[in-house]
Amino acid sequence: MGGPDIRVCFLGDSFTLGQGDVEGLGWVGRVHAAELRRGLDLTIYNLGIRGQTGAEIAARAVAEVDARLMDRGDKRGLVFSFGANDVFLQRPAAETLRGVDGLLCWAAGQGYHAFIVGVPPCPEAAMDAERLALDAEIAKVASVHAAPVCDTRNLVADWSAWHREAMDGDGVHPGAEGYRRVAAAFEAWNAWRDWLDG
Repeated sequence: MGGPDIRVCFLGDSFTLGQGDVEGLGWVGRVHAAELRRGLDLTIYNLGIRGQTGAEIAARAVAEVDARLMDRGDKRGLVFSFGANDVFLQRPAAETLRGVDGLLCWAAGQGYHAFIVGVPPCPEAAMDAERLALDAEIAKVASVHAAPVCDTRNLVADWSAWHREAMDGDGVHPGAEGYRRVAAAFEAWNAWRDWLDG
């Protein structure tokens, strides 16, 4: 390994954690493995907690992320992804958006380069429409802070494996192939590549 010491925290819910993947990697673990194969000096912390909403994730972010990133490494990043539980639990959108805004303000103050990853599409039409609407509102908040948003919904060309594995499992979480496709889309995302390689 060579180059700068890069450290990144991934904050989120069960999709960030990789719930359902019998290989124990999820999409975050696969991203980490791919970047290490490229020779990067990269440390990734997966801070996903199953069932949490955006407000709950934002509330724990400062303590968990600062403990891992503050005054450590040459480049420090923060990737967060939430919203599925906010929709499922019918949390007010304003609550979720306050979490996003607070995270982005704090990350900028700490010198952490922040990225946002959209939630996966849902095969249930009404819930998917709510997820899509919330993602659009999150993207608006992100644009105010000039934070890049990874639109996995459109970057992943085929979600059939994700949905098939979810139906074969607990009805929500995919298996290895679903997460593999999200990882590949994220790894190739221009904003991520430019920051890592720049």
